[in-house]
Amino acid sequence: MSTEVTLPALGESVTEGTVSRWLKAVGDTVEADEPLLEVSTDKVDTEVPSPASGTLLEIKVPEDEDAEVGAVLAIIGDPSESGSTPTQAPSSTHEAAAPQPEPEPQPEPEPPASSAGAAQGVEVTLPALGESVTEGTVSRWLKAVGDTVEADEPLLEVSTDKVDTEVPSPASGTLLEIKVPEDEDA
Repeated sequence: MSTEVTLPALGESVTEGTVSRWLKAVGDTVEADEPLLEVSTDKVDTEVPSPASGTLLEIKVPEDEDAEVGAVLAIIGDPSESGSTPTQAPSSTHEAAAPQPEPEPQPEPEPPASSAGAAQGVEVTLPALGESVTEGTVSRWLKAVGDTVEADEPLLEVSTDKVDTEVPSPASGTLLEIKVPEDEDA
């Protein structure tokens, strides 16, 4: 099954970004959370990680082209799904974002939690925020436990020595648990 790579929310007032550089080419194998491309806005330059492992089947927005938040940038899947896949088709019609697949869980140290049970859901992981950035500080949660969120809606703000950015929700649902509180590093 193929997975769409969409442009995540990059800040409260940011509505679009420019694909500045693709880090992978069509046909390349990618791992979940591996940086796929670099996006520039008037507020932030950041890398967009792969939402799933697989092969980059199609690039829908070429370098130096603009895309709206939520627009499909690329397709990742199994090479047998490629059918008639153009390698780089400029996309001037930006489709609505499809529901995000569940990201693969990333091992992280768990801070003491007041979890009453094992809640089932989609884990939200800290995305790659730059080549040399290894951690970020949760500066502010935009949602509280129990709040309803939509896919790609900003959940929290993360601050590093190089960039401040919002982390979008990978799926629609209810925020069940916050594992890293404000002012802590992840």
